[in-house]
Amino acid sequence: MLSLNFYKLEKDMELNDEITIPAKLDLVYKSLNDLEVLKACIPGCEELIEEEDGKLSTKVVLKIGPIKAKFNGKV
Repeated sequence: MLSLNFYKLEKDMELNDEITIPAKLDLVYKSLNDLEVLKACIPGCEELIEEEDGKLSTKVVLKIGPIKAKFNGKV
């Protein structure tokens, strides 16, 4: 008999990256506050939604080798 137990992870996963953009600060700030530009900057981002409170939520698909996973998150 095979018994499998699944446990909900109580910790959040954090994905982060750092990129230097060779442009003027005001242009970068304005561009990253445009949802379509920001969405294009997040690899695998399928959806980026501004919530009523001004926070952003996202749906991202990541593929590593043969494994593909979908994640919901906050930006």
